[in-house]
Amino acid sequence: MQAPEFPPTGQPLRFGHLLTRLRTSKGVRAGAVVAVATLILNGGAYLYNVACIRYLGSSVYGDVAAMLALFALISLPLGSVQSLLAREVAQLSSVEPIAALLRRSMRIAVLLGLGLFALGVALIVPIREVLNIESSSIVLAGVSALFFAVVAVVLFGFLQGLQRFNALGVSYAAGGVGRIVLVVPALLLGFGATGALYVNTLAGLVVCVIAAIALRSLLRRDVTEAAPHLDRPQAAVLLVGSLAFASLTNVDILLAAYFFSGSVAGIYAAAALAGKIVLFLPAAIVTVLLPKAATRAAAGFASRRILLASLAVTLGICLVATAFLALVPENLLVLAFGNDFRESTALLGWFGLAMTAAALVNVYLSVYFAERSARFPLLVLGAAAAQIVAVCLWHPNPRSIVLVTAACFSTVLVIHELAFPYALVRIWRR
Repeated sequence: MQAPEFPPTGQPLRFGHLLTRLRTSKGVRAGAVVAVATLILNGGAYLYNVACIRYLGSSVYGDVAAMLALFALISLPLGSVQSLLAREVAQLSSVEPIAALLRRSMRIAVLLGLGLFALGVALIVPIREVLNIESSSIVLAGVSALFFAVVAVVLFGFLQGLQRFNALGVSYAAGGVGRIVLVVPALLLGFGATGALYVNTLAGLVVCVIAAIALRSLLRRDVTEAAPHLDRPQAAVLLVGSLAFASLTNVDILLAAYFFSGSVAGIYAAAALAGKIVLFLPAAIVTVLLPKAATRAAAGFASRRILLASLAVTLGICLVATAFLALVPENLLVLAFGNDFRESTALLGWFGLAMTAAALVNVYLSVYFAERSARFPLLVLGAAAAQIVAVCLWHPNPRSIVLVTAACFSTVLVIHELAFPYALVRIWRR
């Protein structure tokens, strides 16, 4: 996906020139489509959670939140596989190797998805005991969505690499709309937490069907040549970095479920749901930044200007959202989530600060992924391990977990400023 070029270093950035390039850029239009679809996807996820909170109450919602966090820890790192596949597909020059790669990737995805589901079924009792979940049926419902999550990642990667952004956007949007449309009847009919979690499985099935229809010509194509091999070291870097970031932004809910009672864990999960909107609001920036930085890296250019612009916009969006969360009236939170979650208000401002730091780390991750650098992803991995250790050693109240998360992300940013090439001070001086 080609984004508009900034003028070369040393030339002034004219506002009229920038507007012209933005209007005529296919990359910006594609980014807008994906941004709107991502907004619908995340909006549907938030409404889904709000519906669960309102109908299930704090204690039962704590079970749903714990399973969703566990699902996120497994599924979010798969986004790195999507990025890797998209990059490889975009560099292939003919349909034949693309179709061969899709066939092989789908076979691997099906086997991996079934394996993860089987592992989840085998670990139902340990998961239930560790996370203090009420019943085994809730755990089974939570792990049932893993298969479609794995398959969807492969389909999304090929849609992105082939620049079929309309189909990719429809798939994203269908996932968000499907969850909220299905969860309300499930809750009204009394299916509880189990039914709410099975909604994710049904929505995943719908998404996979839509994406597969968009790729049907490649799936049906007869291939005679072998599929090209992926860059395994780079795949490992992407997976490590994505897994570490997913852990930093989701394991706190699992730790809260383990160390606190069901009602307290539910209150924490509700605060996390509201606070993490700060992380998701600038997500479209990263979607555009990764391919842009990869294009510049392949051409031998640095990404200082677009990184600086991305960081500035991300920071501005996050600080505004954090200020809103810190000042949100308690009655508004009660209106949205119910009276059981009144105590969540005190955590929102802290969550906003933690997720602001997380959003900045995510921007840096995109650039270092694009430039195939492993140092920063490994730094994020170290922070993820430190977060778990710190929370296990110190968890007197829910706020302590948020403070540990904020400290870990902030430490990553400080170390980056001291030891990495894209430190803000160095970029600004150049």
